Amino acid sequence: MKLHALLDETLVLPRLEARDREGALREMAGALTARRGRGLGGDLLERLLKREDMGTTAIGHGIAVPHCRAAGLKAPVLLLGLSREGVSFAAVDGKLSHVFFLLVSPEDNPAAGLRLLAAIAALAKASRALTSKLLRAPTAADVLKVLRAEEERARG
Repeated sequence: MKLHALLDETLVLPRLEARDREGALREMAGALTARRGRGLGGDLLERLLKREDMGTTAIGHGIAVPHCRAAGLKAPVLLLGLSREGVSFAAVDGKLSHVFFLLVSPEDNPAAGLRLLAAIAALAKASRALTSKLLRAPTAADVLKVLRAEEERARG
């Protein structure tokens, strides 16, 4: 599954302003709701925070994948946010998270979300330089180019 195919420039936040977990989730949830509000429900932030309380979604190497499900959503929705300064997300490696793949998947099709989670984890494992390359991209368009190139390189 190609992550870059689910994104466009409006779904990339190249400079998150938030400095803490809740602020980052609030900023990303607000942006996603503004851009793709249909089907997300009004309590997106609450669902994301509840999921984080169950255990961190930070997978290490500067990457976190906050996620939840939404009733009525037809297909998964993805947003990519970047924090140059980093946000403490209780990552297993103890490092700050800089890259956030915010994923909302259909409640009645959890397999779609699981496939995307697996694709993100595989990319993070295959491309150890993913975080630094994404952070060097100055614009949303450049972020998408980097993501696409890293996905193609990881696929061989």
